[in-house]
Amino acid sequence: AGRALLLAGAPGSGKTALALGISQELGPKVPFCPIVGSEVYSSEVKKTAVLMENFRRAIGLRIKEQKEVYEGEVTELTPVETENALGGYGKTVSHVIIGLKSTKGTKQLKLDPSIYDGLQKEKVAVGDVIYIEANSGAVKRVGRSDAFSTEFDLEAEEYVPVPKGEVHKKKEIGQDVT
Repeated sequence: AGRALLLAGAPGSGKTALALGISQELGPKVPFCPIVGSEVYSSEVKKTAVLMENFRRAIGLRIKEQKEVYEGEVTELTPVETENALGGYGKTVSHVIIGLKSTKGTKQLKLDPSIYDGLQKEKVAVGDVIYIEANSGAVKRVGRSDAFSTEFDLEAEEYVPVPKGEVHKKKEIGQDVT
């Protein structure tokens, strides 16, 4: 909290390489803002303005909050369609039936069509591990269930274990903001 690092030295002494190595070791959640001298000594912008902007960019916050979520492996995903209320030939999704499975049970949910849009954006399919926030309806695809890890010899999919505990639970969710 509140730590910064200033490297000084002769040109070619490895300051940039050292800084890049440190930032990669710390990971993507720690903000890294490299600047060069020509940015600071520009005739267009004051030195203090450039430095303040970079200090602001280097501030990272981690927000943790308790959320009520439904979390599990998708066992069923069925959109239920009805005739279009406005007339015409098309059908609209009235609700979605989704089955979620965790280590301590299964649950079938009837979801609003707006949540179905979130499921489609995340490209959720049967066998995926997801969580749905109860208050907002936000959908997050965590990965493919590790039960499917032997399905293909080679695949660019991240396999995750089936969530522990009940399907409906309170979960602490952390978010990093820079």
